[in-house]
Amino acid sequence: MKIAAVVANVAQLVAILIIFFVGGLNLGALIIFLLFFLMAIPFVNFLVLFFAQPSQPAPAADRNEENRIVKREAMRVQYHEDHAPVLKTQLGAFAVKNISEGGVCVSASSGTPFKRRISGQIQLLCGDLLKFKATLMRRDEGEVVFGFKDPIGTAVLLEEKKIVAIGPIA
Repeated sequence: MKIAAVVANVAQLVAILIIFFVGGLNLGALIIFLLFFLMAIPFVNFLVLFFAQPSQPAPAADRNEENRIVKREAMRVQYHEDHAPVLKTQLGAFAVKNISEGGVCVSASSGTPFKRRISGQIQLLCGDLLKFKATLMRRDEGEVVFGFKDPIGTAVLLEEKKIVAIGPIA
C-alpha cells in the first residue's frame, strides 16, 4: 500500500514538472501559480507516509467481531422432547422443538407433505393458544421450520420461557 502511494505521488510530481517545463512562461501567471500550489500536495503526502506514526492494529478479538456474520437477535424457547407443546394442522399433530417470535421448528419426517403455506394452532405450555398462518421455510433431517405471517409477542415467549425453565410438574 505504501509503495503504491509513493508511486502515485512521484507520478503526480513528475506530471506537474513536465507541464511546467514544457509550457514554460507561456502558461500564464495563474497556471504557473496553480502548478506550484499543486506541487505541495505530493510533498505533504510524502511527509505523511514516512513520518506519521503507524496506527496500532486492532486486537484479534476486535478484528474477528468485525468480520463475523451478524446473527439476528430473537428470543427463542427450546423444548425438551418429553415436555413440549404440540402444533396442530390439517396434516396432524407435531411436537415443537423450538419457537421464536418469527417462527417455529417442529419434529416431522422428511416425507410429511407440508404445503408451502399452512395454518394451525399451538397450545403452549403456559396455557396460551396460538392460532397462526405460516410459510414453510426449510426442511432439515427430522425437522421442519415455518415462518409466522404475523410474529408472536415477546410477552408470550417470556411467559413460556418461565414455564419451560420450571420444567414438568410431576
